[in-house]
Amino acid sequence: MQGEVLNFLFKRLASLCLVSGALLLSLSSSAVTISSLEIRNLENGQVIQNSIKGRSLGSSRSIKGSESKILIHAPAQKVWQVLDEKENLPRIIRQVKEARVIEDNGNSQKVVTSVKVCSLLPKFDYVLSFDNSEKFRRMKFRKTDGCFKELFGYFEFIPYGNSTILGYRIYSDPGFYIPKFVCSGLKEDAKNIMRSIKKEAEK
Repeated sequence: MQGEVLNFLFKRLASLCLVSGALLLSLSSSAVTISSLEIRNLENGQVIQNSIKGRSLGSSRSIKGSESKILIHAPAQKVWQVLDEKENLPRIIRQVKEARVIEDNGNSQKVVTSVKVCSLLPKFDYVLSFDNSEKFRRMKFRKTDGCFKELFGYFEFIPYGNSTILGYRIYSDPGFYIPKFVCSGLKEDAKNIMRSIKKEAEK
């Protein structure tokens, strides 16, 4: 009982420290931002999604993206482990059909990836390069070969009491037009991916 009370007080303190109208989390200007209302929604089990814009890695042009957030009742180290074991991802996330590590240098990996999102779209194959140098804090990725004109983003691991707020930002330019109704299906897929990560990490 005392442990539960202390954990509750710790979370309240974390919430007060982290939230002041809007919260800037992590170490860079492009960090995931969480409002006090979103904190409450996350605690109620919601997956929060927002449309965002960023800068292309190869030019100064704008690129569309999306941001998802979920509260996972597990420490950042365990959530990191779920995402770091790339070849295990097809078992956890049904949208990932293949994840094969072809290069691993400790802080960086190259992974052959096959993804099927939304029943109306084909399967997409590409090679992703992962930057794991900010261990337990941020895992960055970018496409180096395959489908899509441009694809990059990151997972952010934000300690919250004994839990973790997982932020996921992805920016993409497929190089072709995607209708709005298909985009709605992609958003639901993103929510399900976050729920799958949460389910695995909380085991």
